[in-house]
Amino acid sequence: MSDTVLLPKRLRAAEVVVALKDIGRRVESGPVTIDFRDVEEFDSSTLALLNYVRDRLTNVTTVNIGGALARAAESFVSRPPAVEPELPRSGNAAGRALTAIADRFIFQMRSLGRFLAMLGDEVYHVGVYLKERKGVYPGETWNQMFFMGYRSFPIVCLLIFLVGITISITSAEQLRLFGADIYLADLVGIAMLKELVPLMTGVILAGKVGAAITAELASMTVLEEVDALRTMGVVPEKFLMVPRLLAITLVVPLLVAMADVVGIFGGIVVARATFGTPPSAFIAEMVTAVDWTDFGWGLIKTVVFGWTVVVGSGFKGLTVGRSAEEVGRATTESVVLSITLIILIDCIFAFILY
Repeated sequence: MSDTVLLPKRLRAAEVVVALKDIGRRVESGPVTIDFRDVEEFDSSTLALLNYVRDRLTNVTTVNIGGALARAAESFVSRPPAVEPELPRSGNAAGRALTAIADRFIFQMRSLGRFLAMLGDEVYHVGVYLKERKGVYPGETWNQMFFMGYRSFPIVCLLIFLVGITISITSAEQLRLFGADIYLADLVGIAMLKELVPLMTGVILAGKVGAAITAELASMTVLEEVDALRTMGVVPEKFLMVPRLLAITLVVPLLVAMADVVGIFGGIVVARATFGTPPSAFIAEMVTAVDWTDFGWGLIKTVVFGWTVVVGSGFKGLTVGRSAEEVGRATTESVVLSITLIILIDCIFAFILY
């Protein structure tokens, strides 16, 4: 015959502790029946007691659980996790390889879709902000301009100057064979304005600005700051990305202009040292080969590259996993993604221009 434990009308944390000790003592003597018919006031500790008794004590029976307690217990009771059915795998190595390739392709297509969706959202958010001037902290745009423009100026100018020297030196030897020394100015001017300055500036921005944006946004995602913005009714894709897109749009013309001057100056130095060409003659010849449209196309390309870097980096930062390892991986992937897209877009511009 089982021993019956009649629980009190008020069964909360303090009463549950007493009841649990009483049940533990009686279980040692034999089967125990716990009667809940008088329970009217209960809390989560009562549900925890009921769940514990059902799962852990095999010789304990619970009776007279009804009303609100029964409904609460039904939602509180632990259930085994649902096991997803395992998909049948192909029987041979070729089938498994094909399945892996298909899964990878589908994953990449989904990522591409999310990236294009984010690009469309950013274009919309920028347009709305320029119209309404709301939803973005104004000072953040100036901070990003300082970081992307002023802080990037030294490294961009240094590398473009070295690229200008390198291109001039490698081209000068070939031009000397044909007695076409003066055409070094044409080559340097066109190459710098339309191709090398936009491409190198985009790559530098991908490594310096893109990595910083991804690391910052990924850290905010991991620390749940992005979730906090959504909780407050703020759209993170607008609040965080629009200042960076405005900043990159405003600083790129200055960076391109200074990089063009520095790159052409590198060509002037080489022409003077190699052929003895005066700077005035170099510039006069270059002006006959290039015009403002070349500078304009280079500027358009660099703006597109800058947007590509910011959107790609923001995409990786806002979709990062919730761990420190994922932050590092996302930062690396953002640089690779940005440089890949820059080269791809540059190829598209080449087909359009030439």
